[in-house]
Amino acid sequence: MQQTVKPVSQFKRLLLWCILIGNIFFWIGLIAWLHRNDPTPAPDESLGSTMLSNIVMFILGCFFIAGGIGGYFLVIGTNCFTFNFAVPFFTAYKGKLYLAKIFIPVLLSVGLGLWLGIILTPVLCGFGVHGQLGFLLPLLLVIVPLQILQMWVNVWTPMVRKLITKRLAARNISQAQVQAGILTGISDPTKNSFKKLTLIEDDIGALWLGADQLIYWGDVDGFAFRREEIIELERRADAGSTSMLAGTRHVILHIRQPDGTVRQIRLHAEGHWTLSLNRQAMDALATAITQWHSAAQSPVAPTA
Repeated sequence: MQQTVKPVSQFKRLLLWCILIGNIFFWIGLIAWLHRNDPTPAPDESLGSTMLSNIVMFILGCFFIAGGIGGYFLVIGTNCFTFNFAVPFFTAYKGKLYLAKIFIPVLLSVGLGLWLGIILTPVLCGFGVHGQLGFLLPLLLVIVPLQILQMWVNVWTPMVRKLITKRLAARNISQAQVQAGILTGISDPTKNSFKKLTLIEDDIGALWLGADQLIYWGDVDGFAFRREEIIELERRADAGSTSMLAGTRHVILHIRQPDGTVRQIRLHAEGHWTLSLNRQAMDALATAITQWHSAAQSPVAPTA
């Protein structure tokens, strides 16, 4: 098996960070610019009015934060509203998760921003920032770190093992076999990841390094390849994925098909909390496949 390792372009990695973070600051700057000429409200020296405003903001903040936290646990508890594992779920799941990634952080951001506004709005008024801008800035100051955190930390990780285990159980793969495997997603590296609106993965499941075959069972796909069919293991970063932020080099298997063509399969490490843990898992997976290819192993694996 030939092995090819393409070094991660640090320039592309830095560029992706700049694009993602720059996009956040662009919208913040645009909102601030649009509200730069907001009229200054008449000063209200009433202590009671200020206290009432703070109480209302605190209560509204509690409401939004409770909605965000409650929504998060609802999504986790219902596997993103996935109830039928007898049929493929991943396509619908990607769309539902995409919406959850928007609405739940927004609820948390608004709630925390309202709380922060209780403290910062009077300070901003002291610096001459009034009107809607004085109200919006605390919200925007919360959105920035939450968006960056969401890029690095995968808060949806608790769902992954449950989803894979339940779906594979419907495909007659036992929980013990899933635990003996490696949680893995797959995608087609010949397709541009920038064009994918939701997740990069086309399928998620588990991978086993059997005595004679590399075996994968997923939501829809499934395959088993012998050592001689795997002609190349390539390591290459995906510039269109957030995994690039951590410098992850995905494993791409080149498989010789019976008709003589070569199929490429990009592997994704699943079930890890951060991008750095994903990178470590991907490195470990590459090592495991390399060792398996050169020496037989015999873990518990389902037959293809």
